[in-house]
Amino acid sequence: MSHRHDVDEHLLKVPLFSRLDDKELIAVRSLLTEVEVQTGAVLAREGTHGHEFLIIVSGTASVDRGGVHVADVGPGDFQGEISLLDGGNRTATVTATSPMTLLVASNQEFHSLLENTPSIACRMLPALAARLRAVSGDAVTH
Repeated sequence: MSHRHDVDEHLLKVPLFSRLDDKELIAVRSLLTEVEVQTGAVLAREGTHGHEFLIIVSGTASVDRGGVHVADVGPGDFQGEISLLDGGNRTATVTATSPMTLLVASNQEFHSLLENTPSIACRMLPALAARLRAVSGDAVTH
């Protein structure tokens, strides 16, 4: 996936980045590294410190919390946004169920980006609020 257009297409499918303008999209794109993983690779382990954000380009993975299967994810899905922003521990274990291609950004790079381009953080807030509502069963109050 060496074409800029292909990367942009994947970024725009991620709600976290869907509101970014062209300049901001270029800044995020510059952080991403394409990574190939094999079936069985653990992409994130619940309770461990998160160091990166992942966008799934191809392949599938299983998401487990507390040893219970909670979801299957695939192209266009993303993982690690909570740890990306707060530097905390992973909230789930994500394991590749097929060979996968991922776009990866490290926490350190992303925090540097937000410091240099704070408008990105403002544009991400609505997507983060929606994600919080989704994972909390809409229990968040106004």
